[in-house]
Amino acid sequence: MVGFDHTNYTIIVDTFDNKFEGTVTDDISTGGMEGTGKIIGSLKGTSISFKKFMPVGDRFIDWEGNREKTNKKHSTLYYSGTLSANGKEASGSWTFGYKLGFLFGIIPLPYHGGKGIWSMQKV
Repeated sequence: MVGFDHTNYTIIVDTFDNKFEGTVTDDISTGGMEGTGKIIGSLKGTSISFKKFMPVGDRFIDWEGNREKTNKKHSTLYYSGTLSANGKEASGSWTFGYKLGFLFGIIPLPYHGGKGIWSMQKV
């Protein structure tokens, strides 16, 4: 994220099997998004993947990490990674995937919305 080394978040898993669902709340003071989001994912062996859906979209307005809300829903984040042998930690990479923007307001231009690494620990 612009202006932040890492973003903290809390995930609460409501249902869990090979597939799981839950909620996610970001820490706004570390660059997180507002509101409570939803996660939907799957676990196959030690491979974990999930999608993160946040209710409020925003965009950066400067290099210090300041943002403004948009009238659109936030883009879906895609997470994939590996669960540790003891099942208490996971890490991997995240991406927004590709988005479609418009150059000069009329020329369609696909672009990559961002990517990074993540890690989490069971509490």
